[in-house]
Amino acid sequence: MEKYRGKLVMIIGAGLFQSVAVREAKKLGLKVLATDMNPNAVGFEFCDYKGLVSTSDISATVDFAIKFNRDVHQIDGVLTVGTDVSRTVAGVAQALGLVGVSPETALCATNKARMRECFFKNNVPAPKWMEVSTLKEAEDAITLLGLPLVIKPVDNMGARGVRKIVDESDLAQALESALENSRTGKAIIEEYMEGPELSVDTMVYNGEVHLLTIADRHIEGDIYFVEKGHTVPSIISDETKKEVFEVMKKGIKAVGIQNGASKADMKITKDGPKIGEITARLSGGYHSQYTDPLATGMRSIKAAIDIALGLELDLDDITPKRNYTACERAVIPASGRVKAIEGIDKLNDIPGFKHIFVHVNVGDTVYPVISNMGKSANIICCAPTRAEAFDCVDKILKTVRIITE
Repeated sequence: MEKYRGKLVMIIGAGLFQSVAVREAKKLGLKVLATDMNPNAVGFEFCDYKGLVSTSDISATVDFAIKFNRDVHQIDGVLTVGTDVSRTVAGVAQALGLVGVSPETALCATNKARMRECFFKNNVPAPKWMEVSTLKEAEDAITLLGLPLVIKPVDNMGARGVRKIVDESDLAQALESALENSRTGKAIIEEYMEGPELSVDTMVYNGEVHLLTIADRHIEGDIYFVEKGHTVPSIISDETKKEVFEVMKKGIKAVGIQNGASKADMKITKDGPKIGEITARLSGGYHSQYTDPLATGMRSIKAAIDIALGLELDLDDITPKRNYTACERAVIPASGRVKAIEGIDKLNDIPGFKHIFVHVNVGDTVYPVISNMGKSANIICCAPTRAEAFDCVDKILKTVRIITE
């Protein structure tokens, strides 16, 4: 297309989720630069240029982008999807004068303590919380907030180091794990929110928030929070969807997102919807990349690319074309050494099956899953109705067998 001719977009990250954005950009006729410290990252296969630099190293990435912009090709936009490197994206955008959130907004959308400070100051419904770095501070949090509570690293994703605290005897070990998974050596302790959990994707253009999709998150575990999958669309009522969207808009305004995508994890509590976390990017977990477009026909990643390039948002990209149900589910076998992987060759015979992503090989060791990391496979399916989609899920999970010993 003419408006993309000669333009280049920089995508921070070249992993599985970012590779979808790389391919979308290439479909538009854009040149793509991707950065990742993994030389074998799947997204590098599709891009025009690559930079071997850590996505979390802000200064190194900014220096690389400035040099590339000067010596190789002008960078016209920068973004990421599905990973919490918004501060790196913001640093590049600021250095090159590109569209994006400010470094301060990016910090507020990644650091859970700063995020909750924004929520508190702007009356955004969210759990009560305290930032802690010592056992004494954590004990004080229990005294103030009461049990049960949830402890989290202040600056990590994927439920790493996250667990529920139901008894004070669990506190020392839980705090140690949270701090080990924090880059800054800090954690937050917050109220445990009872209720269904949602993943909410939106697009923000010139301060106006557009709702994309709301997914039901399927979380299991009494102590650790393991997402077994998600379903688009959510089964919550239209009235609750309106309440969720209003809270989402308050959260977006509180952290200061004016242009770009924003994703939040929310819970429907007895006191109404509350935000657990918010980001300045589109969702990961196969949501914006696979289940969103399959269920709705929308092109949210294209919309995010357009905004990053400084182009006008095309509302057709974020207007639903259909109302199907799409599901993502994790395959989590028993711990042990992988002895065999069976049934994958039979999946194409199951109506509604779309994708499977296998992350282990025969001979690998599978460990207990206590976060959203370490799942052995993920499957994607889509059907005209929720019942048909769930039937597809059941058939796939009965067909795929990752056998361990």
